[in-house]
Amino acid sequence: MKKLPIAVNTYSYIYRLSAPDSVHHLLGLGFKRFELLFNAGHIWVSDLEPSSRNAPPTWLTNEGAEIVSFNLPIMDHNLTSPNPDTRLFTYERFLELIELASVWSVPYVVLVPGKVSPLLPAPATSLLGWFIDGVSALAEVASQCGTKILIENVPATFAPLASDLTKVLEKLNDNRVGVVYDVANGLFAGEDPAAGLKLLGDWIELIHLSDTGKNLWRHDPVGTGEVDFRSVAEAIHSIGFSGQSVMEIISSNPDHDLLESRRLLAQWGWQESEEG
Repeated sequence: MKKLPIAVNTYSYIYRLSAPDSVHHLLGLGFKRFELLFNAGHIWVSDLEPSSRNAPPTWLTNEGAEIVSFNLPIMDHNLTSPNPDTRLFTYERFLELIELASVWSVPYVVLVPGKVSPLLPAPATSLLGWFIDGVSALAEVASQCGTKILIENVPATFAPLASDLTKVLEKLNDNRVGVVYDVANGLFAGEDPAAGLKLLGDWIELIHLSDTGKNLWRHDPVGTGEVDFRSVAEAIHSIGFSGQSVMEIISSNPDHDLLESRRLLAQWGWQESEEG
């Protein structure tokens, strides 16, 4: 059985190194494919030199790295905010990412469904409507730019489970939008990640790998939580998925933990090296 390709997210390095320095550092550890986590001080579109917004930067082209996706974390944006100004701000930030992805030939832009108030959430019909409007507009631009929006399952949002995402995707009815399934998010939200993968099936174009327990939401190194990676690998093969799995691990010792996580994942069918 062919080994599953693996990439790495720069999450653990966002307060340590810039994105260029992170990629250079991780290349030295043997990684070749990356998901960039957009965070000011690490990488932020408006902070880039004009040359890097108009052409792929030399730190990328000269190093031989491959960027598989851009990821904007959930902290400061919300596509389902009741506030239209917040929704517009969110749209504009993703528009910047899409345009940069086009220039840098990055195939995917990860989009987290909007956060909801745990005290008094907006009506479900409003949340869905705001989300559909925003994603549809972004998908149109992404299609023109040669990249694709991937919606992620995230516990703090209005669509935390695979079944929630299927309803959203069916309502959206737009093949220009896919899914990035996060196994740790799925487990913490209350579902079996393997079942979530099978339910979403052909919608999945990227997978996020990390570990977590069921009581505390984590993105820990593989093998330190309760995610059953063997069943995850079996589910991936059962749906015929052959795309990238991205280690989205947050660690205080990322050099060690990323390499150890990759070693552990290799026993369940992921590549342990570029030659794997």
